Amino acid sequence: MEIISFNLCESGMSAQTHTYKGHRTADGIHLEYYIGTNSWDRDGCTESRNVIRKIDRGEDMLCRLNDLFEACQIQKWAGFRGSNPSGVLDGSSMSFEAVLADGTKISAFGTNNFPKNYHEFAKALRRLITSEKISDTEFTEGTYAVTLPESWVGRVTAGFSEGCVTFSVDRDGGELTFFIIDNDSCGYSSPSYRGREEVGRLVSEDDVRFITARDHDSIASYARGASGDALALMESYNDDKSAIIKSIRGVNGYKFCAEDGTVLYMSEAMTLADTARSLWLSLNFAGDYPGGSKPIMLKRRQYIQMFPSYTYTGTIDEVRRKFLKVFSEEFTDRTLKCAVAEKNLVEYKGNVYVLCKKSKGEVSRNSYVDSISDEGNGKFTVVMAVKMPSAEDAVYVGLPVGKNAEGRFVFTDYPYWDKSE
Repeated sequence: MEIISFNLCESGMSAQTHTYKGHRTADGIHLEYYIGTNSWDRDGCTESRNVIRKIDRGEDMLCRLNDLFEACQIQKWAGFRGSNPSGVLDGSSMSFEAVLADGTKISAFGTNNFPKNYHEFAKALRRLITSEKISDTEFTEGTYAVTLPESWVGRVTAGFSEGCVTFSVDRDGGELTFFIIDNDSCGYSSPSYRGREEVGRLVSEDDVRFITARDHDSIASYARGASGDALALMESYNDDKSAIIKSIRGVNGYKFCAEDGTVLYMSEAMTLADTARSLWLSLNFAGDYPGGSKPIMLKRRQYIQMFPSYTYTGTIDEVRRKFLKVFSEEFTDRTLKCAVAEKNLVEYKGNVYVLCKKSKGEVSRNSYVDSISDEGNGKFTVVMAVKMPSAEDAVYVGLPVGKNAEGRFVFTDYPYWDKSE
């Protein structure tokens, strides 16, 4: 069986469709895998595509695909129409088309009802397109390129998925992932990841990707079932990882900008704004946001426990440490000192309580980070768009940001838009 072209689309309960497609070329075959996301507005449906991998391969890959089609008896799929079984509400669906060298056209589709060998075929096809044994020290995923260690050639497999490339070694008939490079348009990966390093950004006009390198499983920790060659990779892993990070460069129109910590990104600003607002509401609007706590009376005033007991925030000094994560030291000390002096913040029986104050006057409906303004000299302004009931248009409030002694971005002032009692 010889392939001219094929197209496999898989969808589930989300608005995303996973598409695997290929067509013959003069030298072999072109393969693609992308995730399409549908969005609807007044003008109808629009699909955006996130290309996970797009490659051109030679006759060897074409032969492997031909063998896969033959082994799964794809020619028998022609005309298959898999109706959804009665009573099944959730699940997945597929549509498949292929053209063979003899002119045969194959078409099949199904919802929770698929042709014979479909799952085996889809799994094998996905692996053919999204994984590759490292065969050269020069490696690219399409937006960046790196230089890999010579010792990885022939021993390490690269896996391509949405937002990252994984690097794995064989172990007990499976794979053990030990290194990952994340490529995310929303921001750097979570600080909770082990061995994480914010490498830099890839920029192509309005498309900005954040590159994070991080460790995964240690090969040495899972030595059983791993080959001696795989275990040997760990001897120089830290040096190899550093060299890989230093070698990153942009390709295909992307420019690489190494991370130097001088830029406040939108994702970081949004996280900063959310955390700051939560703390501010806990301190100044506890009556509106009690968090499930019941008020207590202390000297004829109502107080509410500021944080749940499981957070182990039982002293004002511990509250201060929370504030210092998003506010400057000067602003934090000034704010908390005033709250303590006015008895709005007190320690009582191993917990911290805040005065049960509520909002007064007009209260905003919602707020969000609209933009970030670079003020120069490492200072920024996070511009919040605030929707008030009395105004049709948003009101914009600037929140100044600078760096603290640890080099983290924090708010140096916080002119919150709603007022409390």
